[in-house]
Amino acid sequence: MKKQNFNYLSRVWAYFYFVAINFAVLFLLRIIFYLINAPQGLIKAEVIKGFYVGARFDLRMAFLFALPLGIVFLFPKIKSWIKTFINILYAFVFSFGVILIYFCDFGYYAYLKERINAYIGELATNTVTSAEMVWESYPVVWGFLALLLVMFIYYIVLKKILVYAYSKQAKRKAYWFAFGALLITAAFVHGRFSQYPLRWSNAYFSNNNFISALALNPIQNLFDTYKFAKNGVTFDTEKTRQHYQTVADFLGVKKDEQNAETLNFARPYAGAKDAKKYNAVVIITESLAYDKSSFANPELDATPYLRQFAQKGTLFDRFFTPAAGTAKGVFASLTALPDLSTVTTSSRNPLLATQHVLYNDLDGYKKFYYIGGSASWANIRGLLEHNIEGLTIYEEGHYPGLPRNDVWGISDLAMFKYAAKEFKKLKDAGKPFFAILQTSGFHRPYTIPDDKGTFTLKEIDEKRLQDYSFSGNEEYNSMRFQDYAMGVFFEEMQKAGMDENNTIFVIYGDHGLTTQKSDSQPQPFIDFDLNLHHSPLVVVGPNVAKGVNKRIGSQIDVSATVLGLLGLPRTETAMGRNLFNTSLQEGAFILKSPAQPFSIGILQGDYYYAIRNGTPGLYKYMQDSTTDYCPQEPQKCEYLNDLSIGLFETARYMAFNNKSEK
Repeated sequence: MKKQNFNYLSRVWAYFYFVAINFAVLFLLRIIFYLINAPQGLIKAEVIKGFYVGARFDLRMAFLFALPLGIVFLFPKIKSWIKTFINILYAFVFSFGVILIYFCDFGYYAYLKERINAYIGELATNTVTSAEMVWESYPVVWGFLALLLVMFIYYIVLKKILVYAYSKQAKRKAYWFAFGALLITAAFVHGRFSQYPLRWSNAYFSNNNFISALALNPIQNLFDTYKFAKNGVTFDTEKTRQHYQTVADFLGVKKDEQNAETLNFARPYAGAKDAKKYNAVVIITESLAYDKSSFANPELDATPYLRQFAQKGTLFDRFFTPAAGTAKGVFASLTALPDLSTVTTSSRNPLLATQHVLYNDLDGYKKFYYIGGSASWANIRGLLEHNIEGLTIYEEGHYPGLPRNDVWGISDLAMFKYAAKEFKKLKDAGKPFFAILQTSGFHRPYTIPDDKGTFTLKEIDEKRLQDYSFSGNEEYNSMRFQDYAMGVFFEEMQKAGMDENNTIFVIYGDHGLTTQKSDSQPQPFIDFDLNLHHSPLVVVGPNVAKGVNKRIGSQIDVSATVLGLLGLPRTETAMGRNLFNTSLQEGAFILKSPAQPFSIGILQGDYYYAIRNGTPGLYKYMQDSTTDYCPQEPQKCEYLNDLSIGLFETARYMAFNNKSEK
């Protein structure tokens, strides 16, 4: 029997026909979504970009839908009943599945002004009521008939494609056609010329919520939010109300404005009448653990430049990060909320992308974010671009002529030098600016770049380093180089006329580091793993007092502190508070585990109140980790229990209900 040959080229064309049809349907549905929901006053350029980003999502979906069919096309011959099965399966999945998702998405957006997501299951908790609402609100019958019509048309079209693909024969098999189609598929599924694929955060390039919704793909949005909904990443309004009074007082909500029913946490500040538009620079440093720094460990002196710079302003030596991890630290710094996500990080949850970020209130400022690598890391891009209007992001690929140092992008030194030059241009032009610079060099693989300026390595006895919590000389020198890079930045800024007289500098770590031994810290910092959260906060600028401030603070307080120092009007709606406002209580919320039984706590004064695996205790963290002082301080213990649980529940609530007022 003669072996059958088949034409790969015809099957590749059939495959791309199928992709094109899928894409056309998805993009048509995007156009319909725009025509139905578009508000007035949209910026034309943003609408065009929204369609462009959305088209890339649609192309990804089109290729993913077509991929199983492309695999089938690799086989020389399949039985007719299998073709029929494939036809029916595709028609059902695409028409009844995908189109149904879009129909539900249109209704979901009309109801909640959000693209459909995995939290839709919460609306269906009461099945009967939800079904009645849908029946009375939407054209269910006409929608179902339209669904059947689309399903039938899709079945006919796919059948013709299959007939075409299997009717063409050839004398030889050109496998490279299939290989080329596979490469093209992989490229469009990845979606970007970058190490990071196309992500939902790319849709959040605009401050306008509708533009972001326009760019999203509802199918991918369901997928992106599924793991968060599955693991119960949500909030409890009633539990938030139970602790409202305590939390509202702690945050500084005025008594006559407190309202437990509406859960009002807003604290408006008029700002100073004579406020000057000083420049402001926030530096988030990688793993700047307090116990490794020169402030706690002057003997090894790993951060001499920061120690010297801190003498020009205030050092907060009891500053903490709410949760561990860089992405969680950046989320807290931007949103003034602790990251309580039980699944990866809150920055990766599309439903938490819209937040009231105080830095957006810097009217009249040029705003920048510098990072050596990619802002797509942990989907931080979505938080930044969506919530800070007019923000310019400098990331890997935006530094002409600067080579990649390692996996984290260009070196910290190269980034700091580049930023200083750009800031000098702004100063010369008389334009005030605000910038966040995020370092990443003090991180494995601890790469010291070839272009390291005058920096020189040091060799310290390994045992001595380990006594002070360093793993070895690589880590020690990496921390020294990060500090050296900051020192060069401070020097360049001063040369350019930007110093403590006209520029506010805020420097702190994204988190600390866990230690098994640390001769520079009290034992409770190891027993309670507080070194993982402890970082120095250095604030230098006009009218900033010089010296050490023992007031306890947290990453969530940084943005309110910056706006407070600038004297600008603002309304604080999250949990952050100005650390220089001594009329407010001090305190730093600590999250160890958001899973039940959760482990949380709060630092206030000399006490650390901790609920560890459901068991509470009150400890003097600067000297004693074994004695529970709750029996001796029952009122304090009761209050801190109410406050810590209240902050936990309030943070969960605010994460979903802290939208920008702009």
